[in-house]
Amino acid sequence: MMNSIIDDLKIKYPTDNHRKYISEIYNYCLKKRLSLVLKGSLAKGTAKRFSDIDIMIIGKVTDSELDEIINIHGRPIMTNFTERPKGIMILVYSDSISVDLDIRNTIILEEIDESYILLKNQENFKISTEINRRVIKSQYIPNRLQWYKVLRLVHRSLIKYLCGNKKDANELLIEVKENLGLLKIDNVEFCNEFEYNIKEVFTEFQSKYTISGDIIALFESMFLEFENGKLK
Repeated sequence: MMNSIIDDLKIKYPTDNHRKYISEIYNYCLKKRLSLVLKGSLAKGTAKRFSDIDIMIIGKVTDSELDEIINIHGRPIMTNFTERPKGIMILVYSDSISVDLDIRNTIILEEIDESYILLKNQENFKISTEINRRVIKSQYIPNRLQWYKVLRLVHRSLIKYLCGNKKDANELLIEVKENLGLLKIDNVEFCNEFEYNIKEVFTEFQSKYTISGDIIALFESMFLEFENGKLK
């Protein structure tokens, strides 16, 4: 029954993993009577294989429920918060699914026109002129060191590139380059080839910091897209 509901949403899923995540979060929010809003490329129908999932959950979410939501697709291998805007959770899973999860108390009117409302619970679907975002505290998203935050920028740049958005990918890589000085990484020689540059930066991070095997495997699987010519 749940699968038929998900199919009825008429979302254009670029991969089965995208569909699986939406099914999991939809069923959870349905059970907990939370409102669920889809944003970004999935809402627009333009998502590609490596596109992240932008979702907003509106309603009262307890700390234990927050942990359940974070782990709904398995334990994420990378977690962080966005800086601009501040406080959106970034969750990256081992199957390359990347989620920008925004837990809110309110939604503003302008956002509704740009979103796809998956679940609307009248008890908590509150429209406001101001964004009221839940203050997140979770054991799964500790305070991150600067190098980890920069590594997340590397990952985001790579996602943009694999989705064909080379302009944004290169702009993010410039931001990464600017941060390397703060990390005292000054031996990466940049050229005009994004694929070479991004791999060199990651190799330098591997040599300087302790990166988990899951994260290394994630990046290596994404780098294989360069060699296999699968870019779309």
